[in-house]
Amino acid sequence: MKQLRKLIPLFFVLTLFSTLTAGCGKKVPECPFTTATWESTREDIASLEDGEGEIYDSIYGGVTVAYPKKYKEWDGMVKYMFNEENRLVSLSWMYEAKDSEDLTAVYELIHGEAEDMLGESGFKFNSEQFAELASPGDVWYLETGNVILNTVDASDAKLLQYTFLHPDVSQENPQSEK
Repeated sequence: MKQLRKLIPLFFVLTLFSTLTAGCGKKVPECPFTTATWESTREDIASLEDGEGEIYDSIYGGVTVAYPKKYKEWDGMVKYMFNEENRLVSLSWMYEAKDSEDLTAVYELIHGEAEDMLGESGFKFNSEQFAELASPGDVWYLETGNVILNTVDASDAKLLQYTFLHPDVSQENPQSEK
């Protein structure tokens, strides 16, 4: 009985510690430009965005539903992509910048906020593997789904896209050490 009394405080401390650290292993990013979740249906999104939106084929075998959407002070377009089972698998917000300086400024602001939320990505954009790409971008490879921030800075288009992917359509980091 004395030994049991000595173990109770230890058990209490271990239980408290494991409870406090239980959620620390996985970062679950919150998509900042929509309140839709992976469980949202097309009907939920139509209600959320107040309309049917523009519908076209998705790269995931279902449909994409797009709506004009302001994120912070920037006018852009939000895209909800569904797979062939009609499950939401991608949330993207796209912004068309006025010029390269605007594109860089918006990228740096959003990238800073993404790093505040997710930490450093570990993706080495300027590595040899991606040296041919000139526009800035970053990818966070997470167990809860990849987060991608990329830009296109071409003569005829200045675009930024901020994407949250469902784990079912996310890929492993091609730069990870195996």
